Amino acid sequence: MSALHTEVAAELESVPALAALSVWACSNWQELEQFRGSWNSLLERNPNSSIFQTPEWLAAWWQAFGKDRKLSGLIFSDAKNNIVGIAPLYSERKSFPGYRITTIRMVGAGSGDSDALDFIIAPGFEQPCANAFTAWLARNKEWDVCSLETLPENSLAAKHLFRHAQESNWRTDVTLAPNFIIDLPPTWPQYLSSLESSFRPLLTRYPKRLQSRFSVFIARSERVEDLNDQLEVLFRLHQMRWTDRGEPGAFASADRRDFYLRMAESFLKRGWLEFWLLTLDGETVGAQFCFRYNNRVSLLQEGFHPKYTAEKIGYALRAHVLEEMIRTGARHYDFLGGADPYKAKFGARQANYRNISFAGPSVRGRIFLVLQKQKRQFKTWLKSKLPAGMLAALGRDSARQTPGAAQ
Repeated sequence: MSALHTEVAAELESVPALAALSVWACSNWQELEQFRGSWNSLLERNPNSSIFQTPEWLAAWWQAFGKDRKLSGLIFSDAKNNIVGIAPLYSERKSFPGYRITTIRMVGAGSGDSDALDFIIAPGFEQPCANAFTAWLARNKEWDVCSLETLPENSLAAKHLFRHAQESNWRTDVTLAPNFIIDLPPTWPQYLSSLESSFRPLLTRYPKRLQSRFSVFIARSERVEDLNDQLEVLFRLHQMRWTDRGEPGAFASADRRDFYLRMAESFLKRGWLEFWLLTLDGETVGAQFCFRYNNRVSLLQEGFHPKYTAEKIGYALRAHVLEEMIRTGARHYDFLGGADPYKAKFGARQANYRNISFAGPSVRGRIFLVLQKQKRQFKTWLKSKLPAGMLAALGRDSARQTPGAAQ
């Protein structure tokens, strides 16, 4: 029995049977938008909700990446027609040797941009929504694999879904993906004192040195009409690292650039955007794209001009942002996914996302999960055999494919 299954079973031993819920499926985004009021209400009721569950994030993602994908936005309601859960899902068909696989995923998954995805559920209704979802899956024959990615470790919905999949004898596959979070203290001096003494000067002495050599200006994006030009700066700075190596980079994708613009506009209007730009002698040479939600600031992307590498401009900009976030009451700075070693130096602790996949009666889906697991095992074996230089090259390629990886 897996650790997750044991944890769920122990947690649910005393939970009584709960009434069944009704499920309504929205087949297009306009239908789903009609439930925005209930959607926001559910998020407000749940202190663990993330910005990646908001209609602002997911609508922008769907408009940019939803082409050739079939929406199934599930609405869960109780006997009194109260909406108690929403699961924005989609299905996609991809080629697999000899046949095609239909996978159900959460809106936001599949492009490498989203973290902490989960169903949007009223506290206390996680088990009934999991029951209703697995019943919906059992009735729906048009899927081979259900893949739920970057679920938070504390997701009750994920635990209940895993339990139901196990009890239904569906093949399951669970993996962990690391993410790193700084728990911010009340003051900047307290934060600095928590860091290793050898690392601290990068956030104190080097920013002062930068100010002695250049006219330094750091500003937060404040106006919607400036966003397009500011984002183009971010895209250009980020791409420099990869184009110098002859690689396309994350922002070679027109869909991703479109997504950032749509999302940034909606976040700025809600007061969630923390998009900071660093200028030296009138030239913008650094950008850090973050957002704030529920006292948590998340870093999605950043870019720096390579000609200023020796000046440590990345540290100067991050120091400014961290100090400002602490001053304005943020309690967490989330580096999001990725196990980059530099994150721990900033005092970040490791957490994990869960990726849960399961296949029901579909033979194709079961075979697919088996082969996916074998592929992962082969990669692990290969890493144990490859020389350090080749592993470093693979790590750089992985970072290029992950938009949230810090540069």
